[in-house]
Amino acid sequence: MLAVGIAGFGLAGYWDLRYTEFPDWLPYSIIIIALLVRGVFSILENNLWIIGNSLIVGLIFLGLGLFLYFSKQWGDGDAWLLGALGFLFPNASGFVVRTLLPFPIMLLFNFLFVSLFYLIIYSVLLGLKRREVKGMYMDYLRGQSRVFLLLVALFFVVSWALALYLYYALSVSLDSLITVILFPFVLTFVLLFTSYAKVVEEHLFKKKVSVKNLKAGDVVLEGRWRGLKESEIKELKRDKRHVWVKEGVRFAPVFLLSMLISLFYGDLILIFI
Repeated sequence: MLAVGIAGFGLAGYWDLRYTEFPDWLPYSIIIIALLVRGVFSILENNLWIIGNSLIVGLIFLGLGLFLYFSKQWGDGDAWLLGALGFLFPNASGFVVRTLLPFPIMLLFNFLFVSLFYLIIYSVLLGLKRREVKGMYMDYLRGQSRVFLLLVALFFVVSWALALYLYYALSVSLDSLITVILFPFVLTFVLLFTSYAKVVEEHLFKKKVSVKNLKAGDVVLEGRWRGLKESEIKELKRDKRHVWVKEGVRFAPVFLLSMLISLFYGDLILIFI
């Protein structure tokens, strides 16, 4: 399973970073191989739970991915990769994993943590490549300065007032209050980053193109995250002169990173405890 995951998710990440997409057969192949291998071991071990567990967790992961796809948050390929992750590793059998949670839940939490840090790094690097983004971001902050200052002040007043109350009224030690004291700094960072990501998405992730320049795999702005087929491009050429296309974050590397971290480190929540 580990070899299949490294090969499958590794190829998906490579193709996504280089070509912005990967073939549909790749996540299907990962799922089929996972079920075949687990099916064989279910027979050899006379234990149907080996494949049954894979089916249950895999279908839950796939359902979550398809929900994000139909709500226009993800591409269909990413949805099937999430399903493949569940089919491959419904548990951590064979690995020594540190976790406070059941493995599938821990895998999803790790996926969210890795996704967050990946998005931060990806957006910052993308913004650095386009120098005009800095000016756009500063203009956006100036336009929202009153709202931002009010929110930041609210973060600090509420958090530090709570810390003072816990310290003086309930005699909670300062060591135990460190999370409450630092929390407004985290919220401020999240606020600044989400604003930066919004500017990057608005100016770098969509563009107006002539229909004659469309190519297979382009994603139309108003549609779901699914690449256009040649037949759809021909239809657009008959009806329109220009369309807006969007490019999302090249997200496939997150699946490989999440798998390796979950299997060889364990629960990322432990870092914060």
